Amino acid sequence: MLNVNRTIISFREIPDISEAAHKSRLLLRHSYRESLQGGNLDPGLTAEGWDYAVECGKLLKGMKDVCFGASPRKRTFQTVEALAKGGKLCDSDISITPYPQLHDTALFSPPEMLGVSVEEKTLPQLLKTYFSEGSAPTMIKRKDFAENLVDFLIGSEFEKKNVIIATHDIILIALLSHFQVYPFHEGDWCGYIQGALLYSDARGQWTICYVVPDKEKRKECTLFV
Repeated sequence: MLNVNRTIISFREIPDISEAAHKSRLLLRHSYRESLQGGNLDPGLTAEGWDYAVECGKLLKGMKDVCFGASPRKRTFQTVEALAKGGKLCDSDISITPYPQLHDTALFSPPEMLGVSVEEKTLPQLLKTYFSEGSAPTMIKRKDFAENLVDFLIGSEFEKKNVIIATHDIILIALLSHFQVYPFHEGDWCGYIQGALLYSDARGQWTICYVVPDKEKRKECTLFV
């Protein structure tokens, strides 16, 4: 059973939580990216996005025994690199493992339908339907996706006790909304790093919570941009 902690957690709290936990998985949205316009589904971070990720990494300073992963996208790899740099989270060159399970196409069946919906400009409405109703044409049911994602996160043997993984907003909304961790609205989401923390105690009991850089100063942003 997965316990749900509905208290919003700031990044500054995460090092202590991960230190006390038996294991932890920090799953975060990537930072600000270049535009998807023109059919480029793999843009990198903007200069602002890189700097912001470095600043977020500073809030994680003190987190120990960490390994790193990312969706197989340029923006997620760059976000992890910037977080690690800002928080001084590794002593040598960073090693980032790609996880196809966390690709932004992972919710779509077949995967290429993400690109089709971006090109046809139907993605915003498709996602609103998906997150309000739990299913939409060409997409894997939210319940199935979220439960499989948790199985992957808590069932996988990562290299170290704690892992930081960068992924995409749609992956995180599916996870957090299915387990009713946080009720997302259009003013809540895209544009900055935030996500989910899963951590276990010595008995193997896992808890999930919603994390943001600073719960006292949350940014206003727009959903699905």
